[in-house]
Amino acid sequence: MAKRKFRIYRGDNENGELVNFEVEVMEGMVVLDVIHKIQANQANDLAVRWNCKAGKCGSCSMEINGKPKLSCMTRM
Repeated sequence: MAKRKFRIYRGDNENGELVNFEVEVMEGMVVLDVIHKIQANQANDLAVRWNCKAGKCGSCSMEINGKPKLSCMTRM
């Protein structure tokens, strides 16, 4: 396992900030898995949209490293 740093935007269009999180990441994880881990262990008020976790619905699309991607398909 390796620790990785994440910056997640918390807030709305008018008020918000990037918040830093550090998470243990295992081989095979996708970004959505890490966000669920952050939600469970560090920020239980964190909201994230997702549905199928199979790359078909597009519900989990987000900006990852400056590019639009599906969090359920983007490997760590």
